[in-house]
Amino acid sequence: MSSVEDAIGSMALMMLRQRHPDTAVGREEIEKAVGDCAKLLAREMLAEQLAAIVQELETRLIVKVGRPTRLVDERGHVPWYFGDRKEGRRFFKRYSDFLMQDQGWPPAAIDAIDLSTDLIIEQMEDPNRDGPWDRRGLVVGHVQFGKTANYAGLASKAADAGYKLIIILAGMHNALRQQTQRRMDRDFLGYNTTPASGGAGFTRIGVGELDRSIHAEHLTTQAANGDFNRAFADNLGIGVQQRPVLLVIKKNARILENLNNWVSEVLAPRGDTEARPLLLIDDEADQASVDTGEQQFDENDAPDPDYEPKRINGQIRRLLSSFSRSAYVAYTATPFANVLIHDAAATEEYGDDVFPRSFIINLPSPSNYVGPGLLFGIDGAGADTAQEPLDVTRDVDQDDEGWIKVDHKKGFAPRHDGEDRIPPSLEDAILSFVLACAARAARGQRNVHNSMLVHVSRYKDVHQAVFRQVDEWVADLKRRLKYRTKKKDPILDRLRELWEQDFLPTSATIRATEIGGTLPITEWSAVERELSTAADKIRPQVVNSEIRDALDYDGNAAQGLNVIAIGGDKLSRGLTLEGLTVSYFLRPSRMYDSLMQMGRWFGYRPGYVDLCRLYMTPDLQLWFRHVATAAEELRARLDHMAMIGATPEQYGLRIQSHDILLVTAPNKMRHSREFQVSFQGEAKIQTVLFNDQSRNQRNAATITNFLDRIGRPAEPAREANFKALGERRLWRGVAGAEVATLLGSLLFPEEARDVNAARLSAYIREQLGARELTDWTIAVLSGTGESLTANDWAFKTIERAPLDRGKASGRYVVKTILSPRDEAIDLDQSEFDRALAATNAKRSAAGKDPATTPDGPEIRRVRGEDPKRALLLLYPLSPEKAELRDIDVPIFGVVVSFPDSRSGRSIRYRFNTVEQRLEPV
Repeated sequence: MSSVEDAIGSMALMMLRQRHPDTAVGREEIEKAVGDCAKLLAREMLAEQLAAIVQELETRLIVKVGRPTRLVDERGHVPWYFGDRKEGRRFFKRYSDFLMQDQGWPPAAIDAIDLSTDLIIEQMEDPNRDGPWDRRGLVVGHVQFGKTANYAGLASKAADAGYKLIIILAGMHNALRQQTQRRMDRDFLGYNTTPASGGAGFTRIGVGELDRSIHAEHLTTQAANGDFNRAFADNLGIGVQQRPVLLVIKKNARILENLNNWVSEVLAPRGDTEARPLLLIDDEADQASVDTGEQQFDENDAPDPDYEPKRINGQIRRLLSSFSRSAYVAYTATPFANVLIHDAAATEEYGDDVFPRSFIINLPSPSNYVGPGLLFGIDGAGADTAQEPLDVTRDVDQDDEGWIKVDHKKGFAPRHDGEDRIPPSLEDAILSFVLACAARAARGQRNVHNSMLVHVSRYKDVHQAVFRQVDEWVADLKRRLKYRTKKKDPILDRLRELWEQDFLPTSATIRATEIGGTLPITEWSAVERELSTAADKIRPQVVNSEIRDALDYDGNAAQGLNVIAIGGDKLSRGLTLEGLTVSYFLRPSRMYDSLMQMGRWFGYRPGYVDLCRLYMTPDLQLWFRHVATAAEELRARLDHMAMIGATPEQYGLRIQSHDILLVTAPNKMRHSREFQVSFQGEAKIQTVLFNDQSRNQRNAATITNFLDRIGRPAEPAREANFKALGERRLWRGVAGAEVATLLGSLLFPEEARDVNAARLSAYIREQLGARELTDWTIAVLSGTGESLTANDWAFKTIERAPLDRGKASGRYVVKTILSPRDEAIDLDQSEFDRALAATNAKRSAAGKDPATTPDGPEIRRVRGEDPKRALLLLYPLSPEKAELRDIDVPIFGVVVSFPDSRSGRSIRYRFNTVEQRLEPV
């Protein structure tokens, strides 16, 4: 935005906070405030300028955040954080004021940090309470969600309460440690820990500019060599006395050992380890902190007391054991390894392992967070009840382009068609990045950071080769855009085609969603004017451990940094890419946690979510979807555990397994076991179908023969079930054996993992033996596509657009065939109302608006009140819409909706040690 627009926006923000200090604001209030401020400044503004200001304020102010859930073990814990102990929180007040006044955070987001950090700190111990005590917990966040902001709030409250030594373990790389130190300097200390030149002392920054009367000490700095250093600590002569002391260190065994030696040789002789409590915050706690050794346990589950854990894990445990009073709070977005730690692991020398035995807290994501559920079309309630995924993912045919081999080694030279250049898919990705930068500028988001991620290899020499190719192509692109001749350059046609055929329709689709409802319409003419300037600012940059200070966002804050970050491991965890719009990702990982952490594209994209693009292979997309589903299922399990009042040691955790992927590294899950678990309460949805006449004709014949056998359709249970829905048909009381036979006879593509004919059929038959799944409702749905017949049955087909990734594999692939309301088709009015009420209770707790249709889990839970009942939905899909004009019968897709049940099998899960003891498998 221009300086005038910024001034109007700032004034309007202050005005809104004065007018509505304790209440939420809507679009009308924001528009009025912006208009009033423009008049006060006597500025004539264009309608699009005012709209841009309103849109920016909407992204700041209209945010919904649900309530965290938690599992707690109160044994040995004394409640303390209430009444007077919550008064006088000067560190936290300074921090929350900074977030509102300087960072422009919406009140709802600040309230969410206040609430969640209250829930965390109250499960720690009162630092004034006599020891010994030791609390260990886990906070489950989201990738690129704002964990640092949360634990900066926790550190502030801990300092207010009386914790004197606060140590943050900030990942394994210097860049991440420095990034965390900079944030804590700004958000907690209030000064730059790297002194100003000329002996001028420490420069006040961030919270320090609001209140200079409170102070905390530091023993680490922002400098590249600013990690914990014994000589530096001794020279400062800082003890752990009245003022809080902060250390931000990386997870390095040598540094942790030096810190432990300082604690034992300096702090312990002075009595600080007895007199002063420790708060240890472990960021990215699933990385390096988890013991990867093989401790033995006897038949009574008692651990080997002489076992020697791996170095980093051992040094963390040694640090905790050195203090008579300590609180360990682990933060991660991928807690797979943490919940698989053996809950009884301990040794004589190092004490207990870091299993979160005291509490686990599950943080909700705000409504403006772009996470896996939004990108991959899943939802915390279950992948089957998902909304449509955001249409921002683009397929890369890695094998066909041949540029980067999946299994390449060090020294590999990327080539496309034998030439030393980037492939067309990466060209498109870079052009998309140029368009995104230009469109943001056209929308008034000028002088902001824009980043592109290129992550295709772990090897540093390959990073350099990719950088050289990208740099040459970008340099040529800049010249062509800057020095346009009268002869039309085809690159401009390519950019315009990409904008009009990709960006405009995608933006229109996303504007129809909740997260994109305030996005402006940006015309090509406005984007074109910004192209040359946007491209000229782009700088390709290698980001790996050999390059220091590669991403200097702070140093380019005034003009904004447009960077193409090319790297590997250093880009895989924690490191924030500001204004990330385009990601080109071809690096596979077969571990859930590593794969999800590589997803730097999750986060907040205010005002430009429709401009984001994610380029990856179809296989990687499917892998991410599975991992995202497993992660959301784990969160749902945590919520359920919290709802029934369970503790981490009373109730187990399980993580859905995969045929190809690993939950985490094998040495992190030695003590877990894999089990088969029921289909109960799930919907199995077919999204991959055949695209040939013969197999679809056979399936159509199988289905119509089945319909002939089961007789005439029944009347619907609710009139609303079929209101204005065309020629849908419903059958009741169909025998489970008939359904098992049908499903076992249908042909499903191998890639249709959710609808494996043999497993579905076998599961139903086994449940029939338990007198479950005996009574089925069958529904044939209807749509607005062409009318087709099969064996004298007429069908009005349903239109589902094919995804591009299916065409290369010879399959008809759709995002989903299930419409959420269809799954409630067999409920009577009372059942529908109960399922809807339960759905809206969950949505209200999560800060979401009420729904008009119950979600899948609640539908199946209500149906499961009688576990004999189940539902089969048959979708006759349109071949014309699928662009398969040689097929003259409907392409049938199926959805099988299983009720809740107490028996069953089929899905493989990896159980932690607690779940192993609890689950009757």
